[in-house]
Amino acid sequence: MIKFENMKIANTILIAGCLALVLTSCKDDEIITCVPMDGSTLKLTVQPTFGAQDLHLDSIYTTAEGYKVQFTEIKFYIQDVKNGSSTIISDGLFDFRSRGTLLLEASGDPLDFIELQANLGVDSSINHDNPSEFPNSSWLNISNSNDMHWGWNPGYIFVKIEAKADTIADGNDIFDHNVVFHVGLDANMQTLDYANLNWLALGNDVHELQFGLDLATFLQGSTQSIDLQTEYSSHSAPGQEALTLKVMENFKEALTLL
Repeated sequence: MIKFENMKIANTILIAGCLALVLTSCKDDEIITCVPMDGSTLKLTVQPTFGAQDLHLDSIYTTAEGYKVQFTEIKFYIQDVKNGSSTIISDGLFDFRSRGTLLLEASGDPLDFIELQANLGVDSSINHDNPSEFPNSSWLNISNSNDMHWGWNPGYIFVKIEAKADTIADGNDIFDHNVVFHVGLDANMQTLDYANLNWLALGNDVHELQFGLDLATFLQGSTQSIDLQTEYSSHSAPGQEALTLKVMENFKEALTLL
């Protein structure tokens, strides 16, 4: 019995074995797939939209009230991503400007995750922990969270949306109305629960789960709307509780499976 001293040797022999199998036993129309030793790669992506249109930062969109708006920042935390006792990843950070549509990427078997539960935000059990003490690989580590952590709170910003709006219909596009939603605090965390998931096989043992984030739905929810002329700022401070919760609830409604 041969004992491999390290994983590099094992991977080398695996590749050599697959190559030998291809050279000696494959017909022209046969495909041999070597499965990575650490499992499949699972990706969660989020495509922001405004209604039926793909959303692009700094582009102009028109709200139900007729306001023109340019979104400049879309960020949010997702945490404790799992199906029952099987966990994909402990935390992920969506940053549309810096990372595009990628929410998270981890190893796992898509068959273990035909359902998915997660926190939109950060659970109270760790929300107030020292951000410098999380592993360097964690999106909760202060070097990765950056401006998604409040030093004064202390705690994490769960959802951050920033925009510039023109709320005066005079034919002049002057985007001088700043929109700032920085939402956190334990009481505002939301839970996500999705069933009957269909992972998209991308090849090379990569599987993707695609979400959409409709900012038109975020502003004009099914039960409550956000009027950017009068409801344009929340830092989750005292006195802002109603708007803060509305931002979280509408954001949750806007985040759906594609």
